Amino acid sequence: MLLRYAIALSLFSILSTSVFAQDDRIVAERKDASPVTIPLREALGDAAFKEAMESGRYFYAGNLKCRLCHRSFFEGRKKDAHDHAFEKIIEARDAESPRCLGCHTTGFGVNGGFTSLLETPRLMNVQCEGCHGPGSEHIRLVGKGGFLAGPDRPEILKRMCLSCHNERWNRTFTHFDSAYESYKKAKPSETAPSTSSPQ
Repeated sequence: MLLRYAIALSLFSILSTSVFAQDDRIVAERKDASPVTIPLREALGDAAFKEAMESGRYFYAGNLKCRLCHRSFFEGRKKDAHDHAFEKIIEARDAESPRCLGCHTTGFGVNGGFTSLLETPRLMNVQCEGCHGPGSEHIRLVGKGGFLAGPDRPEILKRMCLSCHNERWNRTFTHFDSAYESYKKAKPSETAPSTSSPQ
């Protein structure tokens, strides 16, 4: 799988033109000088983010660990767009762009999170911890809470979603509440209403 992504990344880097490269939003993003999106920091706020990450208690385990206890969710996400988010930035030839990696990987910009395809391939795409934050405390507490953005903290979890699914990137996320509710199920794609909006 890693080899497949590495080959795809190389091929798209060589190509001189791309359908996705002409997308006005992507062109604007490449020129944007504002800070890179780090969903966990945006959801928690600077002070809480710094306190949590400096505590040494939170680190990323990767979704193969999540699978051990949450197999139905792990399998249910295999067809979900989040599990293929990295492919989108490979297609757009932006797989090394910090401006894209924050929303297309797990934990980019957070200590122990995604850094590159070669160094941390186990954290590419938006995995469980991409939405809930590092899973180390959840694992230590044997599944009884422990997430910085868990279902017991819906206001933070929703801010995690909205840090990436914002106005600029809102083509397929127009019904936030119903989409959010659908993700409580193992296979959100089977339960979510149509969320497409006209372009």
